[in-house]
Amino acid sequence: MKIIDTHCHINDNKLLPNAKEVVSRALANGVVSCFNNGDSFASFDKIVELSKTFKGFCYNVLGIHPEFANETNDYFFSSYRYIEEHKEIIKAVGEIGLDYHFNKDPLYVANQKKRFIEQIRLAKKLNLPIVIHSRDADFDTLNIIKEELPPKIDLHCFSGSNEILKEYLKLPIEVHIGVGGVITFKNSRVLKEVVSKNNMEIFLTETDSPYLAPTPHRGEANEPGYLPLIIKAIADIKNLPLEDCAATLYNNGANFYGI
Repeated sequence: MKIIDTHCHINDNKLLPNAKEVVSRALANGVVSCFNNGDSFASFDKIVELSKTFKGFCYNVLGIHPEFANETNDYFFSSYRYIEEHKEIIKAVGEIGLDYHFNKDPLYVANQKKRFIEQIRLAKKLNLPIVIHSRDADFDTLNIIKEELPPKIDLHCFSGSNEILKEYLKLPIEVHIGVGGVITFKNSRVLKEVVSKNNMEIFLTETDSPYLAPTPHRGEANEPGYLPLIIKAIADIKNLPLEDCAATLYNNGANFYGI
């Protein structure tokens, strides 16, 4: 099997000190490409350095996570300038979006929306896909996407309902959803329903390493090398041969990022 991790964070301090070993284990398990996603401005240099150290394996996806929405204008303008200056080596803008899980303060929510829209427009300017983080903000995220219509999106670590997904799939844009370790959890009824009811072509495999490790590794630091467990779970739900499932998922990721 050839496998793509469409969303990970090898730049995270839980994985970065052992990056060589993490990459080696991933390769041994069929992973041929990893897309490290930015969250803060501080993550950008680490991600770019990984793409140089592991050339042809690690790729760059840069953006500011909604948790940093209250940072200054200078912070965001510096981030956007960095993205523009490195546009030739960036495969998407992400992870960007909305997260109301811990804090629904009106000013914070307004700032999240503002920065989300700014980064969508930056991606459109640079002709890049976007990778979306949406947590407890399904309808606001959907409404912004309806207004801005970026041409290609990945709803990373999708946690919405099948009804929400149907609304996305009505839009005149290319829509994908990231499926990660949660699909292996016993209590992941909603995600399993989404996977069972939709075409394989919309799914992207991801780990969100070092977070959300699949069963039987829950509680451990997640790694790209655990992706075969996620693919097997998808194949079982779709009642597909493992090799066919893996091939489709690989092609989906390669086409999304243009590699």
